[in-house]
Amino acid sequence: MTKKKLSPWNNNFEFIQSLKPETNFNSDNLPKEPNYSEIQSWAAFPGKDGFQNLSPDNPPSLDDKEIDVFFIHPTGYFEKQWNAPIDETSAAYERTGSHLATQASAFSETCNVYAPYYRQATYFSFFDAEANNGCKALDLAYSDLSNAFEIFMEKHNNGKPFFIAGHSQGALHGQRLVNEYVSKSSAKKNFVAAYLIGYILPTKYFDQLYPDLSISNSSDDQHAIISWCTGIEGFRRNRAKSMFWTPNGWILEPMEQALVCQNPFSWNASHDWIIDPNNIPIRLKSDKLSLADYYATKNTYSKLSIEAISDLTFEARVSKNFMVETKGSLIDKIERFANEGDLHNFDMSLFWGAIRDNVKLRAKAYAL
Repeated sequence: MTKKKLSPWNNNFEFIQSLKPETNFNSDNLPKEPNYSEIQSWAAFPGKDGFQNLSPDNPPSLDDKEIDVFFIHPTGYFEKQWNAPIDETSAAYERTGSHLATQASAFSETCNVYAPYYRQATYFSFFDAEANNGCKALDLAYSDLSNAFEIFMEKHNNGKPFFIAGHSQGALHGQRLVNEYVSKSSAKKNFVAAYLIGYILPTKYFDQLYPDLSISNSSDDQHAIISWCTGIEGFRRNRAKSMFWTPNGWILEPMEQALVCQNPFSWNASHDWIIDPNNIPIRLKSDKLSLADYYATKNTYSKLSIEAISDLTFEARVSKNFMVETKGSLIDKIERFANEGDLHNFDMSLFWGAIRDNVKLRAKAYAL
């Protein structure tokens, strides 16, 4: 009998319950803490060749660049421990490589990419708010990232302008990182912008979190926050809730409310449908890796590449529900992977070329 394929992105109850750890979070039994003074604790590091340097057209130079990005990868761990060990033989480790290939690579032409491995919270953590284990797992993951960011700033950045970027769990931790290390701190002077994609950022908390930063409303805003979540035209999340961090602690927030959301084709919140003819959507190519197999636990050591999707198009707009909704021939093609209309997995790869161009534009505007 064929095993039913379940997906995490449509909040499938059966799948979520199958990942529930069998014991409570235990601070005395944690995976080994990474040492960010060692290069092997970084998934991407300047001068270190890797999947972040993949390109569908012109591979980026490995030479030192004048601007940095601190990139936080999304959840790639779907097992029954609260936090992932950093294990080269694991599927989670390989998924991090795929995230570098399809997401961090959009920054590599302009930026030196710093992307730490971290003891990411398992996917079930986002559904365990009542028992508080999930919050503890997310706090542990964030503690690694805050340590990595301190090392990045103290030993590597050397006063260069920098971006912060992340997707999904990475965006959630990025929100907290900007609050604790950038806003109202000396680091703000070199901070260009943060791309915090694929996680809700309610506007009602923005001034509390970032009193001296702004919600980006143009393609070259500085000291600004950029965010969006993607769906097919008409997709709704009206019953869903998501864990959200504030300086007062963790809370559950509705996913459908006023959110920070920009259309990557216009870099503002206009409700008009827009096509960007210069955008390059990409897809991951692999000889072994199946990103749809969320039960996989072992590294397949697959060969990865990315390629441009040039024969299909789509347009996008910010919906009245504060999401980027999409339609067109490319969206029709990937609809079967969209989990009832949610394009979370494609938040960045659909807009890969637009992101790459915008990073270059914001970096240039900062230098002027």
